[in-house]
Amino acid sequence: KMIPKTSSGTISGTTGGVITLPSNLSITYPANALVNAVSGAPYTGTATISAFRIDPTANDIARIMPGDLRGLNTGGSLQLLTTYGMVAVEMNGSGGELLQIASGKKATLSMPIPASLSSSAPASIPLWYFDEVKGLWKEEGVAIKTGNNYVGDVSHFSFWNYDVPGNYVQFNCTVRSTNGQPVANVIGKISVVSNPASEGYGWTNAAGYVSGAVAKNQ
Repeated sequence: KMIPKTSSGTISGTTGGVITLPSNLSITYPANALVNAVSGAPYTGTATISAFRIDPTANDIARIMPGDLRGLNTGGSLQLLTTYGMVAVEMNGSGGELLQIASGKKATLSMPIPASLSSSAPASIPLWYFDEVKGLWKEEGVAIKTGNNYVGDVSHFSFWNYDVPGNYVQFNCTVRSTNGQPVANVIGKISVVSNPASEGYGWTNAAGYVSGAVAKNQ
């Protein structure tokens, strides 16, 4: 699914500012924190911030988020992720140019924790950004549980994800009809009973086969 790009507000590239969404997601920018994403030149004009909170409990989260819930931790190991929330952010200058966070600067993200996940939300949680080249999330930083929110600092923007990592096992199955014939091009989905938003899905091939990573001991 495409995420509609709508303005969440504006800030000054010189003085910074705070953007707050109706979903209670907020982004705080320090002064002199923006640069042109292509040239790296400091940006001092008015910046338009387009942000979107992805609800981790949404039934269609697998179709909204980029990639799937697999990530590379700081040690380079592949892990399966349990998400507590995601955010997509894009920043543009007055001429439409793409902006990015300046080197040495960080913006602060404050993300609400859904009430249904609050009891299992840890006191601190790793932050992960989506690597569009690898098609995987990559661990970078940590967020702290503050009241009903997770608060953490990020040094660049695209998609960010608040996740608890875990080991996984490979799940394989073949879908067959009642007369034993393989069923091709049907979707198979598997999710954690205690957290349905932690799910994976795939399409069967011509032999009815589908596979993927699932949470260990769940």
